[in-house]
Amino acid sequence: GFQAFELYDTYGFPLELTQEIAEENELLVDIKGFESEMKKQRQRAKDAAVSIDLTVQGAIEKVVSNLEPTVFNGYDHLESSAVVLAILINGEPVEIASTGDKVQILIDQTPFFGESGGQIGDKGVLLGNELIIAIDGVIKEKGVYIHSGTIERGTLQLQQNVNAKVDNLSRLRARANHTATHLLQSALKLILDPSVGQKGSLVAFDRLRFDFNSPSSVTSKQLQEVETLINDWISQDHPIVIELMPIDKALEAGALAMFGEKYGDIVRVVDVPGVSKELCGGTHVTHTSELGVFKIISESGVASGIRRIEAVSGPSVLTYLNDRDRVVKHLSEIFKAQPSEIIDRVVTLQNEVKEVSRALVNVKNELAIAKALALVNQTTSIGEYQFIVERLDGIEGSALQNASLSLVN
Repeated sequence: GFQAFELYDTYGFPLELTQEIAEENELLVDIKGFESEMKKQRQRAKDAAVSIDLTVQGAIEKVVSNLEPTVFNGYDHLESSAVVLAILINGEPVEIASTGDKVQILIDQTPFFGESGGQIGDKGVLLGNELIIAIDGVIKEKGVYIHSGTIERGTLQLQQNVNAKVDNLSRLRARANHTATHLLQSALKLILDPSVGQKGSLVAFDRLRFDFNSPSSVTSKQLQEVETLINDWISQDHPIVIELMPIDKALEAGALAMFGEKYGDIVRVVDVPGVSKELCGGTHVTHTSELGVFKIISESGVASGIRRIEAVSGPSVLTYLNDRDRVVKHLSEIFKAQPSEIIDRVVTLQNEVKEVSRALVNVKNELAIAKALALVNQTTSIGEYQFIVERLDGIEGSALQNASLSLVN
């Protein structure tokens, strides 16, 4: 069992292949011993992962606890100056980092949105004298923004002045998809049922994902109605009005609070007058027309009574359509047909494959019977019984059964 595990764990050698080789050499594999070693390895890996995660998280929390909350100025700006307050490598605080290092950076103020409310953190760069740091994600820990990235050039030191610059295109995509999420919830309430509510969401740069309660699946007709209604709102160029107000006043005004979110006494209300009003800390467009178009790309069930819609809006739509267009053009080249003819061509091919498969089964049955009848003179008698022992390669089980029946008859 241990030797088989070593082959599997160290060299990636499949257990099934070890068993086959062992059988050929009249040896047995201790399966119980193998499973025991696998269980130990899983636990070692789990313990190691937990230990690493706790160590890194503990170091981050310790650094964060000594800092004031980061000033977020990213609602109105995509670029701002900042001072480096802490640098971490693998969760450990350092005073200096250089080219190639993967770092986590804490600064006094930032235009980068920190992942929250379903919206992922911004991308961008931190720039300094001969310094470029590519930021690929930002999270928040007790109000402190943690910027993760890689130093592409130069050296970074504590108390260094940097220029924090958000990637504009990524922000535009996130803004559009977040506003579209609000419109989607309102449309679902109108088309499906007023009781529909958010049970989870993701606002990414390339798409949005919205989970909601629904006792039954959503029909194609309902999805089309939802999509049409949202695109109508987009074309109507509704303004997005954002205000800060006491939470009790916001709730009295009909603002929706999102599932699983925590709110303070003062909340940010994102209002699309006559369409949507939600408590939200995310980034949004200023008018619905900035979304351009909204397109649902999938709808599915993810849990009992919970449905999921994935969609795209704004600049993300062009990327989605270009990807689909490439697929359609490639299929057109393969089938030598116009896009409108592809479906008919695929259906025709499916029918042809079914016919060929049926014909092939018949041929295999006939071949098996012919091979079996050729063995009639090779019978072996044992008492009053007659046997034919022969290996017929390339014949499937059902064909062999038919061949055997032909001999009996």
